[in-house]
Amino acid sequence: MFGRIFICILCLGFCLYSYLDMQNEITELRIRIPSLMSEVRRIQEENTHYLYEIERFENPENLMRLAKESAFSHLKFPISNDVLTMTEAEVVPRGDRATKALRKQPTITFAAGGSP
Repeated sequence: MFGRIFICILCLGFCLYSYLDMQNEITELRIRIPSLMSEVRRIQEENTHYLYEIERFENPENLMRLAKESAFSHLKFPISNDVLTMTEAEVVPRGDRATKALRKQPTITFAAGGSP
């Protein structure tokens, strides 16, 4: 009888310890949330700043100004004969097997509503 009571008290103590440990972990995470939120906000502002810098750099006026500088004087605009353009081709199935595969009906049919 004494052994059973001791085992029950031991199990209850372990359950209480596990519950308190879990609550402590949750509290630690709740304490860390504000600092993580401020870091996320800072990173978002930094990303916004970088997007602004990219747009400012890719501005056509800025690119034309850079093209006129001596560091980029060796670059030239390509002549239309130098530019190759390709059109997208249509995919046409070849052979008898491909056309049969396109026309093949599903072998399994499913009921879609209706009353029994």
